[in-house]
Formats: sequence, C-alpha cells, structure tokens
Amino acid sequence: MKNPRLFLTACMVCLPVLAASEARAKDPANSVSVPASKDTQTKIPSSAEMSSQMEQFAKLHDRNFVDPNKAYTLPELVDLAQRHNPSTRISWENAVQAAASTGMTEAQFYPMLTVQSSYGGGFWTQDLTGARSQSGIAVPVNFNDQASGNYSNLSAGVNLRYTLFDFGQRIANTKAAKRTQTASNLSFNATHQQVTFQVTKAYYSLETDRRLIESAEISAKSADQVLEATQGKYDQGLITEPVLLQAKQSKAQADFDLINARSNWEVDRLNLIEVIGARPECGLRVAPYDFSKMGRRLQEPLDHFVQSALTKKPDLLAKVAQAQAAEQNLRSAKANPLPKFSLKGTQSFQQFNTTLSGAEIRDVGLQFQNYGGSVNVEWPAFDGGIDRNKIKQAESSWRAANEAIIQARDHAIAEVWRSYTNAKTAIARRESAEQLVAASKASYDALFESFNLGRTSIQDVLTARSSLAQAMALHAKSDEAIAASLATLTYSSGQL
Repeated sequence: MKNPRLFLTACMVCLPVLAASEARAKDPANSVSVPASKDTQTKIPSSAEMSSQMEQFAKLHDRNFVDPNKAYTLPELVDLAQRHNPSTRISWENAVQAAASTGMTEAQFYPMLTVQSSYGGGFWTQDLTGARSQSGIAVPVNFNDQASGNYSNLSAGVNLRYTLFDFGQRIANTKAAKRTQTASNLSFNATHQQVTFQVTKAYYSLETDRRLIESAEISAKSADQVLEATQGKYDQGLITEPVLLQAKQSKAQADFDLINARSNWEVDRLNLIEVIGARPECGLRVAPYDFSKMGRRLQEPLDHFVQSALTKKPDLLAKVAQAQAAEQNLRSAKANPLPKFSLKGTQSFQQFNTTLSGAEIRDVGLQFQNYGGSVNVEWPAFDGGIDRNKIKQAESSWRAANEAIIQARDHAIAEVWRSYTNAKTAIARRESAEQLVAASKASYDALFESFNLGRTSIQDVLTARSSLAQAMALHAKSDEAIAASLATLTYSSGQL
C-alpha cells in the first residue's frame, strides 16, 4: 500500500465500530433465543403461587382495626371506611398518577440535556503494507503480513435539544393533563361520597334488621301467650284439638320469622363490615340509632336539590373535566402534523489508542473534540394516515365525552327527582304505619282478652296477632325507607 498513514487513520476510525458491532453480537441481551422444548419456556404461575402472592399483598394493609368492645356510631363507621376501604386508596393512587402525568407534560417546555459516555477496548488483526515519506522519498515500512494490536476507545459528550415552536401542541397536552388531573381529583371526592353513602345505607339496613328482630321477638312472645291460653282451654276441654294445632302453627311461624330476622341482621352486618374494609371475624358492634330524630318533612324544595346536583356533584363535574381534556387532546392531535422547530447543540470528546505488533510504529493515538449547534425543522411529509386517524379518534373521543356529560346530567336530575319523591312517600307512609301499629295493637289486646273470656274464636286472635306483627314490621321498614331515601337524596344532590 502506498499511503500507510491514510490506511492507519481508516483503521483507527473503523476499528471501534467493528469492535462495538462484535460486542453487540456477543451480548446475550441483544440476541434472540428460541426455546428448544416446552420445558424451557416461561411457565404460567400456578393457582397456589397466585394465592400466595395475593396473601402477601393483603398483608400490606392492616385490617385489624375494629375494637370488638366498642359500639360504633354512624360517623365513626364512616371514618373507618374512609381510611380503610380499598376503593378510597385506589382512587387516591389514580389521583397521584394524574398529577404525575401533569408533571410530565409540563417537562416538555424545558430543554432536554443528555450526557453520553462510553469506554471500551479490544483486539484487532489486519494485513498491512505501506510506506512512509522521508525527505520527500517514499520509504517502505516493514510490516508483518498479519499485523495486530490492542486498542482502547474513550467517548464522552453532551447533547442539548430544545423545542422552540410546535403550534401549541405542548400547551394543549399540558391543559389536557391538568383537566384529567382535575377529573381524577373529583373522582376521588366522588369515591369518598360513594363510600359514605354505602356505609350509611348498610348502617340503616342493619338498624332496621335490629328493630325487625325486636318486632319478631314481641310477635313470638305473643304467640307463646296465645298458645299457653289455648293449651289451658284445651286441657279443660273447652276447645278442640284443631284449634290447638292452629295456635301451635302460629307459634312455629313466629319462631321462623324470628330466626329469619336474626339471619338477615347477620348478613347485613357482614355487608357493613365489607364496606368499612374490615375482616368478617372482626366482631363489629354497632350503636343503635334513634329513628325518631329524623324530620317529618323535607326542609328544602326540589329545585334546591336539583341545582345542588348540577353544581356540586363530583362525578358529574368530573365528566365536564374529562370533556375539557378530550378537547385539548383534539387540539394536540391537530397540531401533531404541523412542523416543529427545535434547537440542537452538541459537545463531544473522543480518544482512541492502539498498539501495532510487527511494525516500526508501536503506538498510535487520536483525540478530537467537537462543538456544534443547529436549528432544525421537522415536518412529517407522509405517515400513511396515522395523524389523520389520530385526529378522527380524538374528535370521536371529544364527542363521546360531551354525550357522557348530557347522560350524567340527565341521570343526576332523574335521581334527585326519584329520591325526593321516595322521601316524601316514605314520610307519609311512616305516619300511616304509626297509626296502623296503634290500631293493630288495640285490636289484638281486645281480641286476646275476649278469647280468654271465651267470646272470640282463636282464628280472630291469630289474625290480629299476625296483623300486629306485620304492622310493626312495616313501621320499622318505613323508618328505614325515610333514612335511605334522605341519604340517597343527599348523595344524588352532591351534599353528602
């Protein structure tokens, strides 16, 4: 070769690239392996492994927070649910993720600075021939046919990229993220209201079951009295056996109703425990509630609750924020096909050293530094319709979000109307239920006294006793209906 210096320079430039390529080829992380058999493929976790992992996750949160020696009131139960119900924690994490997304979009307005550095080396071999210039005369250089050497390469640099103008795409992305964060925060508030509403309903249902147990116990006691009186008359020969059997049947029915009422209480108690996020075996005790403290009329007109729902209901406001985010996403999609102007800067340093075996030149080194900058314009000319379909998708999402607002608004208004009507009806029913209980008790007492005197048949007494039991149950359920409808009205209007 006539120009060994040129050849050596080419070697010094190419050897790092060849060595890096060889290193990448030998790197197991960059290779694709095909399993030789099914045994070497990734195994699907078994049910036992999944169950074990689930138990480990469950231990991350302490669920032993219920004091079995304490009777919890409704506000205390709500407080427990707010702190321990998994829904509130999930909603909180969603809000945290939305805040992080906002931070990521705001970071687009700052320059992106990248620091790169690498150092490595290797061994090379090559057939070399050439000459060197000495006093203007080419003097051959005596290389071995198979020259080789060790080399090392150090590379370091800093790259800067700063977007100058993008037709408002970054601004739209940031606004969309902020609207999404607002929607997530409102959804977090809605979750707390929903948990509070669930606890309230479960509490009132449990208290109603307690009153139904009391009514069933009174009914069972009256059935015992009727059976005792009937048995005495039967022993005296005053009534026949079929009459006694009717009294026993009534007693059995009363016992069944009592067992059924206690079973319903236990089920509703487990429902309440689930809502507050405790374990089923926690031994939760609930303080009784005095339903007589509830008002007998609605304090505000219907329009007040409707306007409150439209201005305060967090899930409805979250729909509005989601629609605003969809609008900003549409603007971002429309700005994506437009040109983007950015500023780029770079500074780099590279040092290359190598040794030559079998040549007069033993060591070769090369160092260079580079400083540069440029203003860049990026304008996608053709993308196969990706941007066009992104715009269509964003437009569809925006229209769907607006339809969701209308749907949520209509549902909220209908729910307020329904709850208001149910509350008015429940209040009216409770007044009738109180009168029915009083009349049924008076009728039963009179007929039972008359039965003891032998003036009334057992059928009339049993019918009166059954009517009294039903009246007491209706009275208890009417109180629950008032409490539940008022809680639903408060929840549906966003005031809970």
